[in-house]
Amino acid sequence: MNWKTLLSELSERMTLQEIADGCGLASKGHVHDLKTGRQKTVAFEAGQSIVALHKKMMRRKHKGDKT
Repeated sequence: MNWKTLLSELSERMTLQEIADGCGLASKGHVHDLKTGRQKTVAFEAGQSIVALHKKMMRRKHKGDKT
């Protein structure tokens, strides 16, 4: 899984703290480290939460599109 891409796309719509809270991660620093590639692995449950949040937020974008 490419955490950098998922978290970069999420951070365009949410703050790092909102992402951390939404995924059950310890802190926005943890999100930042994943986003920048400083940390490359994540616990299975946290990874599932990131993917689910990404899917939810990307759906919102498409629903709001007029084109």
